[in-house]
Amino acid sequence: MSAAVPVISLKPIIDGVPDADAIVARTLNPVLESWGAFQLIDHGVPQSIIDGGFAATRQFFTLSEEERLTVRVGKDNRGFVPMRQTHYPGNKPDLKESFNVGMGLTEDDSDVRANKPLHGVNRWPQLEGFRGPVEAYFDAVTGLGHRLLGPLAICLGVSPDFLRQQYSKPVAFMRMFHYPSDSNVDEREFGAAEHKDYGFLTILAQDSLGGLEVRSPDNELVAVPPRTDAFVINVGDMLSELTGGRFCSPLHRVVNKAGKARHSIPFFFDPNFDARFPTMPEVSAGEYLLGKFNAFYKYRKEAEAGAA
Repeated sequence: MSAAVPVISLKPIIDGVPDADAIVARTLNPVLESWGAFQLIDHGVPQSIIDGGFAATRQFFTLSEEERLTVRVGKDNRGFVPMRQTHYPGNKPDLKESFNVGMGLTEDDSDVRANKPLHGVNRWPQLEGFRGPVEAYFDAVTGLGHRLLGPLAICLGVSPDFLRQQYSKPVAFMRMFHYPSDSNVDEREFGAAEHKDYGFLTILAQDSLGGLEVRSPDNELVAVPPRTDAFVINVGDMLSELTGGRFCSPLHRVVNKAGKARHSIPFFFDPNFDARFPTMPEVSAGEYLLGKFNAFYKYRKEAEAGAA
């Protein structure tokens, strides 16, 4: 029998039991060190919020490409990202497109005024009933990310207060993904080719079609079955590097074999842009992310070239 991605419950934290962070951390730590990925249940995000996020995702991708391009992504990583913008060596560009949403900053935010990288104002399409459910999803999953910081800090061997200070103004992005009907595996054309995520934590909701596969500790590609009651959480490269590789940043990919469009909503929950950690003092969290973005995203390369 194939291995299965572990399942972890956040129920002690949701229920407010004494020492809840430590209770969850005892289950979490060995999973972070082996798989680096797990399904999270009892997470506290209402199903209605998740359903609303997926309904908005499907709604956006009913727009024509011309309409989607009116909110094309900028250097701040907000807006519509067309197909085949991510390219991993040895594979064809990914068969996916997305609508990206970041923290709800305004024009008068000090970091926006200063043109700080990855800080900007969200772009919204002319689409009635769209923005509300998207912002509700973003806020709810941001809350979930903050709930995970306590047990994660314990696993890292730092105080929860220290880690929460690094998340006072997180670099958080959700990407509302649309994958066309079929991956062409024989020609190495995937929904998302095998890769590792770049940052701290990814909090993913996948629709009922599945398609996500994660490398197990035994180097086997394991399908992650879709569950309406679970998010898929995985470690990214930044968090792995902060631990000297003790936490695993798992390889994973998306292969859409369903014969129809697939949707998913990954939420990338990363520290403040200027956050620094004792085990990686030479670079801030934001500088680390920028290096990854610029290496793999076609639109980032184009934006950087245009600014030169």
